[in-house]
Amino acid sequence: MRWTSRDRSVTLADVADRAGVSSMTVSKVLRDTGSISPQTRERVLAAVGELGYVKNTLAGQLSSRKSTTIGVVIPSVSDVIFAQMLSGINTVIRPQGLSMLIAESLFSPSLERDTLSSLLSMQPAGLIISGGTEKLDDTLSLLEMRRCPLVSVWDADASFGDRTIGVSHYAAGKMMAEHLLQRGYRQPAYIGSQLHLDVCARHRFDGFRRHLEQHGHSLKSVISEDLPRQSSSGNTLTEQLIQQHPEVTSIFYLNDAMAIGGLRWLSDKGYQCPSQIAVAGFNGTSLEQTIQTRLTTLDVPRSEIGREAAQSIVDLLQGLDAAPDLTIDLTLVQGTTT
Repeated sequence: MRWTSRDRSVTLADVADRAGVSSMTVSKVLRDTGSISPQTRERVLAAVGELGYVKNTLAGQLSSRKSTTIGVVIPSVSDVIFAQMLSGINTVIRPQGLSMLIAESLFSPSLERDTLSSLLSMQPAGLIISGGTEKLDDTLSLLEMRRCPLVSVWDADASFGDRTIGVSHYAAGKMMAEHLLQRGYRQPAYIGSQLHLDVCARHRFDGFRRHLEQHGHSLKSVISEDLPRQSSSGNTLTEQLIQQHPEVTSIFYLNDAMAIGGLRWLSDKGYQCPSQIAVAGFNGTSLEQTIQTRLTTLDVPRSEIGREAAQSIVDLLQGLDAAPDLTIDLTLVQGTTT
């Protein structure tokens, strides 16, 4: 369901209707940007005065809502991916006088439902929610009854709310499979954890596996149900994989952290990377910490996703229509490990 305010005051759309222009034109006049004729500018400013719209602030919209808080629900604040996404959100909402109330779902559908129930009882100005997790029917019902804009982030393969912003995780898996095949690796493998909770990780795995199968390659995999998605788990699961399938020539990991753990185990055991076994990760969080060994990874523009989501909330609160869903491009960064 698309959000429509039931209790808002004068919006940009109201001013636009009165002045006979678009909401974007009103926004440009109030921000003093763009090429606007003097006659149009005068007409817009007259409408602002007549309707009592508050220039350059969300105060008019938010005063009646009694909230300047944006609720943000993510799987984990300790994950660098979501920490950088939060930073992007904050750069947009803080100048608007808005703040964040952050909650963790820990990939638990029931905890996410309870968290959202608590957030919605506080009547937030808007909601930003990670879309890459399983949603209970109760959760979807809560979101249908919301009285604020909702933007979902991270998972562009599944749209919900007023706008969805993220990357295609299925395409990410396919992209990495293409890369490894082009580099000549014919015995691919996958290592991951908690795929039963992480919808996006499942999509990446499916994209990776199906592309390999379409080109005549079977995929070996080791997937844990409960190990944390951290470096130590990459170490442990790599050992299991090599013991079970010593023939593998390349490994795609759920994330960069697990890939780094796998690299550590391979190095300790004397494997040459990439000549014996190639290694690749996902998310790009290792790029800022690399000194010599540079991990091949799919870099996700994490801060950009946060900024786009926050700007969508601001635009909706200002009366602008929701922009189309946005699938942000991934970048395959080839390091020294493939």
